Formats: sequence, structure tokens, C-alpha cells
Amino acid sequence: MTRGRVTLRPWRALSIAAALALIGFVGAAQWNSSIARQAFTSSAQQVLAAQVVELEQEQRDLRQQIGEAEAEVQGFQDQSTTSSAILSELNGNIADARLAAGLTKVTGPGAIIEIADSQLVVPPGENPAGFIVLVDDLRDIVAALWASGAEAIAINGERLVANSSIYGVGASVLVNTAFLSPPFRIEAIGANGLLDRVLDSAEFKGRVGHRIEVFGLEFATQSSPQLVLPAFVGNTRLRWAVPTGELP
Repeated sequence: MTRGRVTLRPWRALSIAAALALIGFVGAAQWNSSIARQAFTSSAQQVLAAQVVELEQEQRDLRQQIGEAEAEVQGFQDQSTTSSAILSELNGNIADARLAAGLTKVTGPGAIIEIADSQLVVPPGENPAGFIVLVDDLRDIVAALWASGAEAIAINGERLVANSSIYGVGASVLVNTAFLSPPFRIEAIGANGLLDRVLDSAEFKGRVGHRIEVFGLEFATQSSPQLVLPAFVGNTRLRWAVPTGELP
């Protein structure tokens, strides 16, 4: 038997070749597309990863800035608290200084002493000055009060301070810048027993105590559980006395 030869016609051969070429092209395209997709996916991941790293760095920077800002705010708060404490301390020191200087109205227990001119008839030949309250009498009583522990003294409402003066001007007495006349009311704040200590002091028993007894000067005393003394009103400025070390 003789096998027959299969003869392909030209148009069929071209069709087969074209089909094979198309299959190869599609396969190649799919392969290239897979590679490109992988490349794109890898590239996108790299971009996202870079962005994530960048954002994480920004967050760290922001956290650091927030921490620094909070520390600065805390510093201001601490400084404000410290400044307030310093200011409060300074105000307290000023208040203590004003209190010690007699520039503050004060209250407390103490003693009241009243002294006035004698009501006795001046005998012939006697000096009338012996029967009236003299400046020295007031000075002696004030000295006795200070020596007995008085912390604040006022005469007829005039507060005595470091530079207070008691002068005689004719029939009047000048205390600070106020002219006073008898009766004189001397009020003093001090610890309990102040009046007893005054009456038993050498400053009182000396000249003024003798004058009260001899010339009959009117004299009365009273302890008080609470007195109110006014603040000093006047000029306390020093002209020549300056703190040590501040001389020009």
C-alpha cells in the first residue's frame, strides 16, 4: 500500500503560522505583563514604605517638639510659682517692716494711762508749773512703757515711732506734728501685766511718780484686753542715716 502524501496548501500553512505567532505573542505579553505588575507592585511598596518611614520620623519629631513645649510650659509654671512665692515672701517682709515701724494699725491687750493737770489750789509762793503735766512727765511714762515691754504706744491718738518727738510748746505739748492738751490718754499694747510692770518700774517711780503724789496730778490707769492703736501718719524718711556700705 502506498501512503499518500499530505500536501498543505499555502493558505493553510499561513494560517497555522499566524496562529502560532499569535499564541506566542499573547504568551509573551502575559509574561511581560506579569513582570511589569510585579515591578509596579514592588515599586509601590517601596514608595509606601518610604512614606511610612517618613511619617514615623515626623511623628517622632512632633513628639519631641510636644515634649519640649510641655517642658517649657512647666518651666514657666514653676517660674511663676517661684515668682509668686518670692513676691509673697517680699510682701510679708514689707508687712513686718511696716508693723515694726508703726505704719500699721494694730490691736492687742495692753494698758491705758491718763494723766491731767492737778485740780488743787496752788498755794501762795508755789510755782504753778508744778501742778500741770509737763513734757518730762509724758516722756517718763513713755520710757516706762517701753522698758516694761510695750510694743506700740499712742498719746491722744498720735502713734509713737522711732523718730517721734515730744516737745513742750507754751501750754501745749507737740507730739509728732500734733499739738495736744491735757488730759493726756496714753495707750500701749503689750503682754499681760504691762500696767503692773510700768507702775513698778524705776522710770515711773522716779520723778513722775513723785510729782503725782506731791502735786496731786490727776492720774488713772486701766488694763484692757484689747486696744486698737492707729498707724503713724507723717514723714518717716531719713535724710542722713543710710544703710552701711551704701555711702557714696
